[in-house]
Amino acid sequence: MKTKMMNVIVLALALACFGCNDYPSPGEQMINNGGGTDTTGTTISYKERAKLTYDMIQTHYAIGDLYRENFPAQGGDTNQYSYLWPYVGMLTAGNVLYELGYDEAILNKEFGGLEAYYDNRPNLPTYQAYVAAIQSTDHYYDDSAIVAMELIDAYKNTNKPFYLERAISVAEFIMSGEDDVLGGGLYWFEGQSAGCNSGPNCIKAANTTAYASFVTAELYKLTNNPVYLSFAKRTYLWNYNTLRDPGDNLYYNSKHITTQQIDATKWTYNAAMMIMAAVDLFEITGDQLYITQATATAQSAFSEWTSVRNDRLFYPANDSWFNTELMTSYIRLSAHVPQADQYVQVFVNNLDYAWDNARNTQGQFYEDWSGNNPGRYYWLLHQAALVEAYGRASLYLNEE
Repeated sequence: MKTKMMNVIVLALALACFGCNDYPSPGEQMINNGGGTDTTGTTISYKERAKLTYDMIQTHYAIGDLYRENFPAQGGDTNQYSYLWPYVGMLTAGNVLYELGYDEAILNKEFGGLEAYYDNRPNLPTYQAYVAAIQSTDHYYDDSAIVAMELIDAYKNTNKPFYLERAISVAEFIMSGEDDVLGGGLYWFEGQSAGCNSGPNCIKAANTTAYASFVTAELYKLTNNPVYLSFAKRTYLWNYNTLRDPGDNLYYNSKHITTQQIDATKWTYNAAMMIMAAVDLFEITGDQLYITQATATAQSAFSEWTSVRNDRLFYPANDSWFNTELMTSYIRLSAHVPQADQYVQVFVNNLDYAWDNARNTQGQFYEDWSGNNPGRYYWLLHQAALVEAYGRASLYLNEE
């Protein structure tokens, strides 16, 4: 059973590979970190924090079964409802809360609302970027892949065939985003996938390709369809060979179709999805190389993306949802690589600190979990990420 306190010897060995960085160890950060208490001093479980955060979102963001993009509204907010991407954060919330033992009605609400984004077109039906009844928008391969991930989890949670059937259907759209241009990989969205030769979005992207690899690996586990496994291996390898920085084993954002210029931006979630795809491929094939590669990426992600703020170690001060994806990937990796427990523990410490020090009077979390900068606290996606993060922490720690 995993515990919040860690073996000192293992911890020392794990941190040694980062060159004796001068920051407090995860164990030291446990001292006087607030412990997740309310104003009465009563300890609040991670499970309860996940549900309280979900309830806060219902209070400030919910519009029926859908949600507003921001609370409070921001300049430029012209749509009544959120785009699909932040809505998917609420699908994850529904799945995680169900896993924690909360009523299935929450999961049903979130997946019922999802159907507002479904474009039931004759060819390759999938979810579009905004509510289908209001306007026609493009179809993004990464959005669809994230939806497919949650459909798969909903199937695992409930065993209801609809979720798997819909995930398989959406996977057909996702897989259509691959072609032989640049030797493989996936475009970002459908509108740029047919003969594009200019513009900033004419790219093959790390995120779409990694998500596609992970989703098809998951579908192979459920269906044993070899088409999925072949696709998962191929797309993983394309990302690894094309967009990985061999200097640190992290992943560049994208490669342009015509100029072949690399966008060298590196995001936590691209590393996360390649770790998760590699873990799945290892579990399917038994090939240790996948775990070796995932471990190298995990080590570099921890070294690159943690820094000292407020005298303790934190993950990045921006993009909460991206960071939560990294937390999830570390949890998956920890089943095979005990060292990853150390990386997860720092996330748990961050969440403890954020509960006490990085929320406003409305209960919304700052984008920066150290509490130094509110950032884009108003965005639904950043709040949904905390439901997932606290829920994952509860499951990881085997809370009762």
